[in-house]
Amino acid sequence: MKNIMIEDGLLLTDMELTFNGQSLSLQRVLVDTGSGSTVVSTDLAEQIGVVAEENDMIYRICGVGGSEFVYSKTVDKVRVGNMKTEDFELGIGAMNYGFNLDGIIGLDLLQRLKAIINIDE
Repeated sequence: MKNIMIEDGLLLTDMELTFNGQSLSLQRVLVDTGSGSTVVSTDLAEQIGVVAEENDMIYRICGVGGSEFVYSKTVDKVRVGNMKTEDFELGIGAMNYGFNLDGIIGLDLLQRLKAIINIDE
């Protein structure tokens, strides 16, 4: 992974989403190997037309900071550094965790990208 930084004990990077031909750059994305799924802020996702629709799957995610409901959406492309994948399903939610995050990269995306995390480089 490129562009990794540690801030207040959190492993952060950037990520880009593409949906229906529109791209969104996310600057503060938590890399969380303990999270099973990738989640993006509702407010930011709406900027490129990602909105909840009647047939979207809704599910509850839980973590150390609590739980929240998210809806599932498939985006055209996700890019993290020089790694990218297409047709990726992620969660869209409020992300009110007490600190400023644009999204969370979970194990689902890390595995799909075959990401290698090397903090020393």
